[in-house]
Amino acid sequence: MRNTPIRVVIADDVLPIREYLSMVLGHEAEMEIIKVVGSGVEAVECCLAFQSDVVLMDLEMETPRAGVEAIKKIVRRNPEIHCVVLTHFSDDETVFAAFEAGAIDYVLKDASASEIVEAVRAAASDASPLRNKVAKMIRDEFRVLRSEKAALVATLNIVYRLTPTELSLLRLLAEGKSKNEIIQMRHIESSTIRTHIGNILKKFDESSINDVVERLKRLGIFEIFASK
Repeated sequence: MRNTPIRVVIADDVLPIREYLSMVLGHEAEMEIIKVVGSGVEAVECCLAFQSDVVLMDLEMETPRAGVEAIKKIVRRNPEIHCVVLTHFSDDETVFAAFEAGAIDYVLKDASASEIVEAVRAAASDASPLRNKVAKMIRDEFRVLRSEKAALVATLNIVYRLTPTELSLLRLLAEGKSKNEIIQMRHIESSTIRTHIGNILKKFDESSINDVVERLKRLGIFEIFASK
């Protein structure tokens, strides 16, 4: 049990939302609203100056990522201040960025009063749950990462079988050089470049050299082999 109230800062640039959150939390005897602000800059200043326990942080305020930047600064300066994101879940990438910055939980802006109170209470105890929507987002992200990892490994196995000439040809194509430009640069016959491209396509089991180039660019293969 806490001997002191949970000190809360509310940060949202929409006045009705600030008023709603203030009303909800203001009825809780165990909570003290120490400041209600409308920007990320103010949130940082207030949280650090008043040593809040929890901040309810909107993500989009004076800038689309104001909340993310504010969370990052608060957590870096005082990790004991627990940040709870306020969100509509319109942008998964921004929400992920908030968790990466140091947020420990989120509440939807239209959440029930009991959900908001519980989120603040749990955050103050550093015991916030991983809610269903965030859990799903993380699972989806890991599925993408696993897929990308498998594609990278498979592609690297093929790239290691390329000759230096074939890899160089692919790099030139990735830089936007045309086949005719490469022929002139390398002083080779058109039949030679066709042979190289044919060998590359066989190794990748692809029908288009453009598809091969785009695949290598997407996976960052040319950066991996930058010195070769």
